[in-house]
Amino acid sequence: MQIRFERNRTSTIVIMYSLYLYFLGLSLRKTSRALVIFKDENKRSYVSVWNWIQRFGSCQVYKRKLVSAFIMDEIVIQNGNQHFWLWICIELVHSSVLGIYISEERNMLVAERFIRSLLSKYGKHTLHTDGGNWYPEACNVWRLKHYVYSSFEKSLMERVNQSIF
Repeated sequence: MQIRFERNRTSTIVIMYSLYLYFLGLSLRKTSRALVIFKDENKRSYVSVWNWIQRFGSCQVYKRKLVSAFIMDEIVIQNGNQHFWLWICIELVHSSVLGIYISEERNMLVAERFIRSLLSKYGKHTLHTDGGNWYPEACNVWRLKHYVYSSFEKSLMERVNQSIF
């Protein structure tokens, strides 16, 4: 027997699963498409998922990770004759990895795209980098403070790079 919310035609399991998928990062439409695994339920639209988020979103347990500043670096990865760039961003205090991005090029547009993904997750923070030409330009786009990192921050970044490879 499944418990149902009062005056709801959708089971609690389906609602909670859709909230789980949405807060993991799926879009509203992708979340509603993922609900097809529940064969006994009617198809739910993305509007239904949105309504559930509005109703139960304030009850979420998920909280954003506290971030003091971004430390960002890029390293080259060689696969045969191909070269790829692995962009890594860590948090200053806990040295935890905030984001990883892989690209075929190393320029301001790629740096800006990676920074945009970090800003959407963690908000605006100061960016510390190795001084590559593409970082100040990307920081200007998002109006972030940019600093070349110190030897301490460089050693943190090198330790993270070594742990990945």
